[in-house]
Amino acid sequence: MPHLHADRAVTFYRHAGSGPALLLLHAGASSGVQWERALAALAPRWSVAAPDLYGHGHTPCPEDMTPETLLERQVAVLLALLDVLGGPARVVGHSYGAVLALSLARAAPARVRDLVLVEPVAFGLLAADDPALAPVQAVEAECRALVLAGDPAAATRRFLDFWSDPELWDFLPEADRLAIVAGARERHFIGGPAVFGAPFAAADLARMTCPIRLVTGDDGPAAPRAVAERLAASLPRAEPITVPGAGHMLPLTHHRAFLRLVESMP
Repeated sequence: MPHLHADRAVTFYRHAGSGPALLLLHAGASSGVQWERALAALAPRWSVAAPDLYGHGHTPCPEDMTPETLLERQVAVLLALLDVLGGPARVVGHSYGAVLALSLARAAPARVRDLVLVEPVAFGLLAADDPALAPVQAVEAECRALVLAGDPAAATRRFLDFWSDPELWDFLPEADRLAIVAGARERHFIGGPAVFGAPFAAADLARMTCPIRLVTGDDGPAAPRAVAERLAASLPRAEPITVPGAGHMLPLTHHRAFLRLVESMP
């Protein structure tokens, strides 16, 4: 498995293929393994990289990481990975990965060819009293309480029940369960606050002039759709797309539709 040294840590990533650069950024409670099928499908036409983001998979979260520094430090690692891939990249982000994709485009617009943002969770764009946000805040509070009570497995199951299929936990291999549970504290005390606090000012969004696809399903939690609506109103070249019958885990449950949307960008 390739890796790079950046930000005083070793970041693991999967790579396949050759051609234009394509970066795949996974969701929370996941890792680059989320993209195995996509890597195989895209490799004939792209140079594809799928990193394990901080606190996920094979990339540990540094001990000095905070919610305030997470996004900036992760973007620095992604820029180092783009140095390996070369050329402006198509960046695909799912859920938490979409927040990082936006952060990357804001920090280094010349390095990003275009974006595909799937079920984005940049909750800082929503008003605190937005009704779509209340269920997400409630789940996060439950998960933090369970972690503090010493039950990260229950916190992880609650998180997965909300954001994906309620039966997913029962079908996950034991090794996958253990890996996801191991990141519970970082997910809910560093990653979660970073996502809720991610600052995307209107002026920053207005300067993102690359083509951007905003992909949501119509059958999952409402908050990502509310975020996508806000982004569509603020980004100069946004293209909102709804995948009928899809929920939050759209790249996995509607794999072929997802691949078509990624590859058909102009």
